[in-house]
Amino acid sequence: MTLQTFWPMLKKELYEQYRTYRTLIALVILLLLGLSAPIVTKLTPDLLQNLGGGIKIVLPPQTATDSLNSYIKNMVQLPAIMIILLTMGCVADERNHGTAATVLTKPVPRAVFVLAKFLAYCLLIFTGTVLTAVGAYFYTYQLFSALPSGPFLLLNLALFIFFMLLLALTVLASVLFRNAIAAGGVAFAGFLVLSILPALNATVAQALPSALFGSTQVTQLLAGTLPLGDILWPLGFGLGLTLVLISIACLVFQRQEI
Repeated sequence: MTLQTFWPMLKKELYEQYRTYRTLIALVILLLLGLSAPIVTKLTPDLLQNLGGGIKIVLPPQTATDSLNSYIKNMVQLPAIMIILLTMGCVADERNHGTAATVLTKPVPRAVFVLAKFLAYCLLIFTGTVLTAVGAYFYTYQLFSALPSGPFLLLNLALFIFFMLLLALTVLASVLFRNAIAAGGVAFAGFLVLSILPALNATVAQALPSALFGSTQVTQLLAGTLPLGDILWPLGFGLGLTLVLISIACLVFQRQEI
């Protein structure tokens, strides 16, 4: 693999994202979800008090921690589905349409073909996550109070690693299946596993980035009482599993008929 081969492929993938509006779609969805969390958290008590039919629900005053928990919930759900929908055909569709065969007739290693797609989407997700985090932090500060910057950065790092893990799983599924819908179904099943397992098994809970997204973990992280090992282990394991999955995708693609 050489930079002379990799950079043109990466630029091609980034241009494809721009040309097909994937960049715009991803950034708009992420920004809306991030900005809406503190706003909805602030307005929820007033909305519940003004329900019709004589119903009156009184909530305790909402805080910056409530806004952060809402932000985490927003960022775990819809963005994950968005990633699957945007990337489930990244390899499968190109194989079906013959584009992959055309590209690979040139001196482009198959590993470069897969990695360029993966890293292009990583750049898109990283940009969206950074912009969304800045917006959510600003609005939370304006509507509530400033969040501790260190824990907030760690939670967003965990979100980004979670997204990369799901992206690597989706790319692997797209390599394994020629049908994008089948690849998306497998990736969605993987998303459910990554989301549900931490709530079912204490051992698995400490090995996935989603272990940091629970309200208890968020509160402990903000208070500085969450053990360092409980922070670093999910981040490191999630990053390692991401590298394993994308490596498997490259190895499988090396041996496939196009």
